[in-house]
Order: sequence, then C-alpha cells, then structure tokens
Amino acid sequence: MRIQVKDFMSTPVTTAMADHNVLEIRMLMKEKGIHAIPIIKYSNDKLKVDITIKGIITATDLSKEISDYAPIENILNTKSVHVVHVDSSAKSAAKMMLKHDVHHIVAMEEGEIKGMISSLDFVKLVAEHSLE
Repeated sequence: MRIQVKDFMSTPVTTAMADHNVLEIRMLMKEKGIHAIPIIKYSNDKLKVDITIKGIITATDLSKEISDYAPIENILNTKSVHVVHVDSSAKSAAKMMLKHDVHHIVAMEEGEIKGMISSLDFVKLVAEHSLE
C-alpha cells in the first residue's frame, strides 16, 4: 500500500503574514498547539489571488533572543521552506526532510497550501501502521 502525503498530513494549516510581530506568532503557535507557521504573501491579480510562501517560522526560530515586538520578517527562515505535492509518497516526503534536515514541510496542490507534515506526523504514521 502506497501512503501519500494527503493520507497523514496535518490540516488545516495556520498561516501568517510577514507584518506580524514575534509575540503575535508565539501566541498563535501556543493557541493552536503548533510548532511551525508558513509566512505567506498575497498577490492580487484581477482574475486570481496568488499565495506565495515567503518563509517558515518554527518554535526553534522563536526560541532565540529577540524582542517580542520585532517584525517576524527579521527572523523569517526563507531557505528551509520545502514543498511537496499532496499526492507524493510518504517515502519521498521523508527523504526530502532528511536531505534538507528540516522538521516541517508544506503540502500543496494547485498553488494552495493543503497541509503540513512534521516529524511528529511521521511518528504517528509509524505508530498507526504495522512495520512487521
């Protein structure tokens, strides 16, 4: 049985804009019980609204010494945003996370964020499926 990203990704995804400050993002993570938030930007065309992922903020990023009122852009991690299609295999998603040494990847379909996968999602996947 081929397990796809859409079979175990976490949904819905909480996103934020780059103009939020560190305190707002910390509070949002605590409220939602999450450890990573994609930071997005909207571009509005007359026919369509496009969402661009500018970066990702993780709990690790927020653990650094930084003012609560600093713009999230000051610590935004733009290089470790990795995206996988919802129909991709769990194996390919795991390989991507290992290759790039990240704990969160974004699952997308047709330009929309559909879910996120974390290391914990893989632990849950293993716990729910027999490895024998």
